Amino acid sequence: MTLPQDIAEFEGDWLLSRVIDDRLAGQKLRAEGRATLLRSEGGLTYDEQVTLFMPDQPPFQGTRRYLWRPGPGGIAIHFDDGRYFHRLMLGQAEPADHHDCPPDSYDARYDFARWPLWKVRWRVSGPRKDYDMVTEYRRR
Repeated sequence: MTLPQDIAEFEGDWLLSRVIDDRLAGQKLRAEGRATLLRSEGGLTYDEQVTLFMPDQPPFQGTRRYLWRPGPGGIAIHFDDGRYFHRLMLGQAEPADHHDCPPDSYDARYDFARWPLWKVRWRVSGPRKDYDMVTEYRRR
């Protein structure tokens, strides 16, 4: 099994597909789009553009930016304003991490078993949140 070992292996364009199972709303949402990871000062900048499909609503366009920085054994992922988000450990088939954002809790599990196809599953819970979000990435 080949696993990513370095932040540079993520550089480039990725097609993404996402399913969000929102248990509070009792619905499943779907998103399609792309993520581009480009070299920037100190690492990579992750830019995401998606179209979100929600039941009985017109499609919605969304964007997201993260800063990926090399760190001991992996990648430190930050929000675009520089606040720390979570760590992605490299060299593991299913690295996991936790992000606490009171009153909500975010648990990530990556899956690199089919690299360069990869997935990340977020389990989000809190007083007003209860969803699983699975995103699959493949080279563009």
